Amino acid sequence: MAYQNKKFRKIQPLTAFTIIVAAALVVFLIGVGIWKMKGAQNTSVTLSSGEELKYVGLVDKYGRPISGTLYFANGLSAELDVDESTLTYSDGTVYCGPLDSDYRKHGKGSITFVNGDSYTGDFFEDKLTGYGTFSFASGDVYEGDLVNGQKEGRGKYTSSDGSEYEGEFKADMRHGKGKHTTADGSVYEGDFSYNIKSGTGKYVYSNGDVYEGGFKGDLRHGDGKYIWVNGETYTGQFENGNMNGFGTYTWPTGRASYTGYFENGVIVVIEPQ
Repeated sequence: MAYQNKKFRKIQPLTAFTIIVAAALVVFLIGVGIWKMKGAQNTSVTLSSGEELKYVGLVDKYGRPISGTLYFANGLSAELDVDESTLTYSDGTVYCGPLDSDYRKHGKGSITFVNGDSYTGDFFEDKLTGYGTFSFASGDVYEGDLVNGQKEGRGKYTSSDGSEYEGEFKADMRHGKGKHTTADGSVYEGDFSYNIKSGTGKYVYSNGDVYEGGFKGDLRHGDGKYIWVNGETYTGQFENGNMNGFGTYTWPTGRASYTGYFENGVIVVIEPQ
């Protein structure tokens, strides 16, 4: 019985590699097909300004993003989840709350920053604008009005060291009428100009002394009255924090009061001519 010799060709390495690549491509295309069937798209979103944002993810039947990644012009991206009302940014910031048609934070929501700061309150077109509470990682807390992320209007700022300010703000600073309590218990109530005591006010010191009158550059300045805790008083002019100018000094012991001129906190004796 004769046997026929058959020659078998080995599959060349390149052919095997090609088969593997082809199989992987088929699997990938099937996955893409399923993804597309579920509404996933690689597309863009046109904003009201005409700007376009790149978007990759699921869309609803109207083509609006519902779950995926938005890519912003500033280089950040954010994972969008419409059902959970969340945006998780690539820098670690997380926002939870309503969005407007341009996918900006708008309405009442909350945001947590990567440095540990957080805010809960009003948003307007992506800005912290309205009324809310900003909690700093340091332990400081601000509650009040904000415009574009800055303290503006009325509010209360409580520091972790126990000091507190309640009153008016402008451009992120104490400005207008307010009350400032320091960590040592001293209390100033009066006018501020960009974080500086300026105008008129009353300062009750932690040791019991009281000053009421004018301020300039954070110091007693102008007309005022200083009452020491031991009962001594001075009513008159101040300059750069000191009794300076014309005034009256009284003692509680029955000693005659002095009315005349002062310079840098010291009585000026004018010799008769």
